[in-house]
Formats: sequence, structure tokens, C-alpha cells
Amino acid sequence: MEKSKNNKELRKEFKVLRDNIPANQRIDMSQGIAKNVLALLESDFKGANIFLCFYPFGSEVSLLNLYQKLLDDGKDLYFPVSNVASHELSFYHVKDLRNDFVEGAYGIMEPKQCLDTLDFFIDSFGVVFTPGLIFDEQCNRVGYGAGYYDRFFAMHPKLCKIGICFHKQLTKHLNVEAHDVPLDYIVTDDKLIKRGM
Repeated sequence: MEKSKNNKELRKEFKVLRDNIPANQRIDMSQGIAKNVLALLESDFKGANIFLCFYPFGSEVSLLNLYQKLLDDGKDLYFPVSNVASHELSFYHVKDLRNDFVEGAYGIMEPKQCLDTLDFFIDSFGVVFTPGLIFDEQCNRVGYGAGYYDRFFAMHPKLCKIGICFHKQLTKHLNVEAHDVPLDYIVTDDKLIKRGM
């Protein structure tokens, strides 16, 4: 990758790459990612009960089948609502993947705000499935540019952050800025990366 490219140019380039993955391949690769995420959860996160999820938008990875399995296993799932004014995320407790959502900011499906919100405690532990456009092998991430997740991670550093992407969204190295918060893991359809390993 050319280091001279700025993040705006890279976002455009990698969004085109992701959008150009044929729909049937995206479905197959999403299933592979879900399988790899489940293997990671079963090996490293057996005791985790709180999962912060994202609803797939456009050509993003879909983990909806995995979310349903987690719900069936009695896990607590929370999905974000974006505050466009403050660029902050609030998470709401979802129990029904079909009926608990409405279209929200940016055309993304968001949980109904009549649902219970996630309360954070100092000793709380949760797993955050994190979307994005570009990821690198050092577990850095470039999102869509508004900084929602970086702000959220800075406020809740104890959460375990798992980046979710297709292998075509992975590059060797990203130039990161001081406010960018690295992830703990990245899971693609063909590999698992753990930060520092």
C-alpha cells in the first residue's frame, strides 16, 4: 500500500474493493467469519455474556446468524444507536433480531430506543464486534471517518475489541493517529490476528 495515500482516499479505495465482492461470495465469506469468531469465543471468551454488535449495512460482513446463536445460548446482545450531533454511540438490548430494529442514522438499522440501554460498570466485561473499512496486521482500524467507535473505546477501555472484516479489507500497515484506538483481535474469513502476536 502506498503510504502517501490519506485516509479519505483509502476509504474510497477499500469501499470499492468491498462493494465489488459478489453478493454470493460475501454470504459465503460472512459464514466463514462467523465460524472463526465462534471458534475464538469458545477458546478465549467462554465466560463472556455481553456482546456489543453491529447490524450489517451495505456490503459489510453479516454476522446475523451468529447473533441468533448467541441469543439462543442466552447471551445479552446490544446494538448501537448513533448520535449524529455528538458522534457518540449508545447501545440498546436486543432480544429479537426481526422486530427490535428500525431504520436509523445513515440508513443503518438501529435498535428501537424504547429498549433497555447498556449500563457500564467499572468491572463490566464485554466483547465488541467492530465494523470498519480497512484493518491492518497490527490490529489498527480505519472506519468511516466520524470517530464513533474510537470515542466509545476511549471511554470504555476494558471492553474486548474484535474487528470483523473480509480478507480483502486487510492491509499490511496503516498510518494511525493519536486518537485511533487499536483492536484486540481481527477476524477475517481466512485468518485470526491477535494484537502483539
